[in-house]
Amino acid sequence: MIVKKFFIIEKCKYEHINDTYNIHKDKMYDLTTAVRVMLALDTLNEDRERTSYHLQEVSFSKAEEPLVLTEDMEVKQEQSEMPF
Repeated sequence: MIVKKFFIIEKCKYEHINDTYNIHKDKMYDLTTAVRVMLALDTLNEDRERTSYHLQEVSFSKAEEPLVLTEDMEVKQEQSEMPF
């Protein structure tokens, strides 16, 4: 069974520049933990007009299988000198 993971995105609005987006603690959470952390952050948030929190599902390709290099992708080290 694949457990879905989520990022908590912190959005900050500014008057004179574009909005910024950051991943909270650069961590992935399961849904229950993500909702709990997001609610705690929102509860402690004193500047709700500028800062907000959102969930973003993390998507993996091919059920988290690592990318396998094929012969076509191999790096060949034939050139020993720089061309310039």
